[in-house]
Amino acid sequence: MFGLDIVFLKGDRPIARLLPATYGSTMRNWLSQLRTFKNREATVQLAREFILGKIRNQRMILLEYSYLSKRAGAHGPYFWAEAENLKDSTATLTEAKSIEEILNVEAHTARIYWASISKILPENLNFTQRLPRSRMPSNGEVDPFNIALNIGYSALLKECWRAVFLAGLNPYVGFLHKPRPGRMSLVLDLMEEFRAPCVDRPLIAQARRDPDLFMKLSRRDDREPVKQVWRIVSNCIAQSEADYRNLINTQARLLAKHLRKTDLYKAYRSRW
Repeated sequence: MFGLDIVFLKGDRPIARLLPATYGSTMRNWLSQLRTFKNREATVQLAREFILGKIRNQRMILLEYSYLSKRAGAHGPYFWAEAENLKDSTATLTEAKSIEEILNVEAHTARIYWASISKILPENLNFTQRLPRSRMPSNGEVDPFNIALNIGYSALLKECWRAVFLAGLNPYVGFLHKPRPGRMSLVLDLMEEFRAPCVDRPLIAQARRDPDLFMKLSRRDDREPVKQVWRIVSNCIAQSEADYRNLINTQARLLAKHLRKTDLYKAYRSRW
């Protein structure tokens, strides 16, 4: 209403958004989206592009920190081999013929990427591997950087949800992420190529500058560090030189054109 985007949060997770009654009037987009979803080859093509963008952008972060170490005359860490491995994975990905094959490549590169990130972060954060919310330990014990990533990805989800809405697409019909009740599969699809530049990069940089902020995330009764991490990611999206908010909107509109067969979707590739 009046151009205001009103989103309701539960903790650090977006759970609802105020939409105008006319939402869903772009039926042409929705029908094109459903036709593409039913076409196996077209679905695999889009899923492959989302993960290609994700891996390429992860590779940029590994190269960035390798060059920073080299420029500073440090002994490392260097990630030349890991970056090359990710590059090889993108070549493998172009040959993938199914969603399962794509996800296998993504899982392989994720292990390499996050193992490398663990060497960049301060040791006292005790980060060893990525733990999404679905894999959190039942006892709730998780390192501060994983908590920060989950907060950051929630902020990114809010922006991608908005972009999908503005592009006139159905957020629940995705191509990489399987649709299921309550899951905004298309929003999760669009997020993939923006995870590294919009969330990983600013949080890694902040953790190296101020690890104490992240250590405070373990205090369940203190909401201030949660707000600070949310602001770090939100500011990166809204105020960075790259203008990620506009880029996310542009990608959502490009996806709508791709589904209507008036353009070809290509994932966003970041630079450092």
